[in-house]
Amino acid sequence: MLTAFLIALVAAGAPLKLPPVDQCSRDAGFKAFHSSLKQAVAKRDQAAFMKLVAPDVLVNFGGDKGHATFVKQWEIGSAKSELWRQFDAILPLGCARVESARVIPSLAGQFDSDQDDDVFELAVVVGPGAKLRKALAKDSPAIATLSWDVVRPLSNEGETQTKVRLKDGREGWLWAKEVRSPIDYRATIEKRKGKWMITAFVAGD
Repeated sequence: MLTAFLIALVAAGAPLKLPPVDQCSRDAGFKAFHSSLKQAVAKRDQAAFMKLVAPDVLVNFGGDKGHATFVKQWEIGSAKSELWRQFDAILPLGCARVESARVIPSLAGQFDSDQDDDVFELAVVVGPGAKLRKALAKDSPAIATLSWDVVRPLSNEGETQTKVRLKDGREGWLWAKEVRSPIDYRATIEKRKGKWMITAFVAGD
């Protein structure tokens, strides 16, 4: 059921813009969970973080699960663990409700299933005021200012810059950190015995 739910998040189309939404904080229990999660990430507190993770957390779509596998994959005992950078990135990007679950960032659950766009090939400009540059050079003239626009990545220049196409056909370059795929890492949070817990943290399909 969980795998089907996660796949369903990416089997849909997209609007022109996709700003973050908060569909979760009205639940006092989830709000407390979210606050604890932010504190654990900010402090790089492994023990506090793992208390928020379900014992059978899904680690990847290969079916690997559990605390031990999660800790090993993310080397969570290190303050330099990539896990912390990933959560630093997604926590400001909203939270969406998908049936009884919650998903962070919200863009992973926001695509409209009535659209035909292939979201495996789309991404969102994750922030306001991103400058779409005509060429690779950082001082290249800006041809558009983007805020939460849905774009189609075309190519990469190393890990720093991404060429994208807008819905209107214009093409240009953004910093890679400004572009996020809806199938990039996302956290699924569900209730277990009345307690909100991270039941999956995966990327891909």
